[in-house]
Order: sequence, then structure tokens, then C-alpha cells
Amino acid sequence: MPSTQPATASNGHASRARTAANARGSTNGSTSLHASANGSGRTAAHARGSTNVSTSLHASANGSGNGNSSENGSLPPEVGAQTRLATIGDIAAFLNAELIGNAETPITGVTNIESAVPGAILFIENERLLKAALDSSASAIIAPHEVAARVRRAERRGGKPAVLTGNPRLAFAKVMELFQPQPMPEAGIHPTAVIEPDAHIGEDVTIREGCYVGHHVHIGDGAVLYPHVVVGDGAQIGDASILYPSVIINHHVHIGRRVRIHSGSVLGGDGFGYVMDAGKHHKVPQVGTVIIEDDVEIGANVCIDRATMGATRVGAGTKIDNLVQVAHNVQIGRNCILCGQVGLSGSVIVEDGAVLAGQVGARDHVKIGKRATVGAQSGLMTDVPEGEFFFGTPAIAHRSYMKMEAASRKLPATTRQLRALERQVKLLQAQMDALRENSEAK
Repeated sequence: MPSTQPATASNGHASRARTAANARGSTNGSTSLHASANGSGRTAAHARGSTNVSTSLHASANGSGNGNSSENGSLPPEVGAQTRLATIGDIAAFLNAELIGNAETPITGVTNIESAVPGAILFIENERLLKAALDSSASAIIAPHEVAARVRRAERRGGKPAVLTGNPRLAFAKVMELFQPQPMPEAGIHPTAVIEPDAHIGEDVTIREGCYVGHHVHIGDGAVLYPHVVVGDGAQIGDASILYPSVIINHHVHIGRRVRIHSGSVLGGDGFGYVMDAGKHHKVPQVGTVIIEDDVEIGANVCIDRATMGATRVGAGTKIDNLVQVAHNVQIGRNCILCGQVGLSGSVIVEDGAVLAGQVGARDHVKIGKRATVGAQSGLMTDVPEGEFFFGTPAIAHRSYMKMEAASRKLPATTRQLRALERQVKLLQAQMDALRENSEAK
């Protein structure tokens, strides 16, 4: 039975304070971004304010003075000794990327082409959008290396500066994190949380209102449990993982490090297993578990069922969208993508790097090969070979599907031609019959 006592210092679970750098917006909307090295190597940041506000970059090493280097993706050393406005030069150094143009151009936020404003930075992925980006009101752009020549010519004519990188979308995502880091709650255990006395709670853990942590649970360092999260007996939550409100982790489920699970998801519910006898369905015990490896993100209202025996597994780096159903004993590889409303039946195997678009359904025991893609709303009844693109219901190779689709679009015209031929054949047949009758009459 769960303890009825709230988690307080008296039952062995005192609140712990997270070491973090908090940046609070001033009355004029400016935002500070801090990097804090506190000896544990963990960095946290809070930001309040809009994306188009004056932004300062700070680096606080607590006396060490050597925690920042552009080579490892942290802020450059020159941004740290004092509060200063972020410049495009700061951003280029942060990204370890090539800069064309005035390094002192101030950058105050992120934007897109349609809503660009002065002071903001935007990104493009191909040359087709370069003119629109250069003509926009944005102060700078992030662009691919192949547009370097055009950017240099434009800059010489007074155009805007640009940061050139091999992956503009990734670079822009990192800049977005700078200007709008995810707010993190203060570490500590809320008095209304119920934590069993034999649970292990790591350092700098946040456990919010109404959470329940069962017997022999292990919560890793820096983990965050938002309100009303339930962690069943024997479950493990890895370091720096985040469980958003109303997530349920059932007994003996294993969650890796830096995993994010969004609201309403249930991991470790019973698999859907029954056997028919004498006209009734008898439940098959589901005695396995669920293993979520490191750096997985799971969207809202996802259900991942525990295995009948063994483990249902989601590989490291895989991302799962909202409203996905993963049945018992499914094995999902590393760095896969499962889009919204995908449904995987029991014992499906999804190998590394595969992509399942929205509303894909797969029958039991199907295997989807490495880097394969299954198109939206496909019904998968057979295995998908490595690297192939399948589509349709039942799903087939995309090339074959497109040929069938092209042929089907010709069906109305083909049908009209066929009917015309039928009429001609009937007319010819009537003429031949008339000739035969005349011949017989003679």
C-alpha cells in the first residue's frame, strides 16, 4: 500500500535545490541567457519574454573561468566577462560556423521569412529562398554553404550578414534554444507528493504536486516529475529525464537518461493478450516490461504496452509523436521516427532509422528494415526491406504504387474507349450476321 504521508524531510526525502542560472525578464522585456558550470557539468537556464526582445548572453563559471569553448558548442569565451548584447559574431562562434558580414550586428530574437522584423535572425535551407531572406526585414540569416558566393555579393552591396553551416535547420534550432531555453522548475519535492521510504531519489530532482513514487523506485539525478505523475514499484527513471503532467510509468518499467515523456502517456500497461476457450476470452498474463533507452522523446497520450515476456523496447534517440500505440513485445530501433496515430501490433520489429508517417498501421510480427519509410495511412501486411519506401493499403513498394495510381487515373478514359470499342464490335457483328443471312438466302 502506498504511504499516506507526504514527502517531507521527516520521511527521508528532503527537498534538494537545483543549481541553475535563472534569467528573469526585466520590465522592458530583455532576456538574459546564462551558462552555469557548477562542478557537476549540468547547465540550466530560465528565460522569460518574447522572441523579439533584447537578449544578453552570460557565462558564469563560478570561479573556474574555463568552462566555455566554441569548439564544443558552448558560448565563445569573449561572451562572458560582462553582460552584452548578442551579436551575429557571438552566434557564429557559438555554432562554430563561418560568418560573412559585420560581426557586430545585434541579434535580438529568431523569426521566419513571413514575420521577419529588424533584429531577428532567420534560416533558409536552399538557394530558392535566399532572395526572399535577403529582402526581408531580418537582420541576419543562417544559410547553407552553397549560397556563400551570392551572400558575399549581396553583403558587399550592403546586404545582411549570414552564418554559413552544413545544416541550417539544426543550427537554427540551437539558436532558438539560446533565445528561448526551456524553463525548468526549481528542484525539490512538493509536500503533496507521496514517496515510499525505500525509493531512491537522486540529486537535484524535482517532484511536483500530487506525484506518487512507488517502492524500490530509482529516480536519477536531475529528473523532473511534473504534477500527478505516477511511477510504479521497481521502475527506474534515468538522469535528467522529464515526465510531464499525468504520465504513468507502471511497475518495473525502465526509462533511460534524458528521456522526455509528454502528458497523458502510459508506459507499461498490460499487452493485449487473450486466448479463446469455451467461447470466452481468457487473459494471458503480461509479465514482461518496457525499456526506453536514452534520448527518446515520447509525445502526449502514447501507450507503450509491457511485453508478455521479455521487454517491449524503444531504442536510443527515437522520437514518437502523439497518440501512438505500441503493442506488447514490439522492438523499435535507434533514431526512428513514429508520427501521430501510428499503431504497431504485437512483436513488430522497426529497425534503426526507419520512418513511419502518420496513421500507419502494422500487423503483428511485421519487420520494417533499416532506414525504410512507410507513407501516411498505409496498412502494412508484409515486411518492408531495408531502405525501401512502402505506401498504400495493403502497403506495397512506392514505385509499384505510383504505377498503379497512374494507371488508375486513366481508367475513366480507358473505360470510355472500351465502351466505344464494344459498340463498334457489336456493329461489325450485326453487319457480319446480315451478310451471312443474305448469303444463305441466295
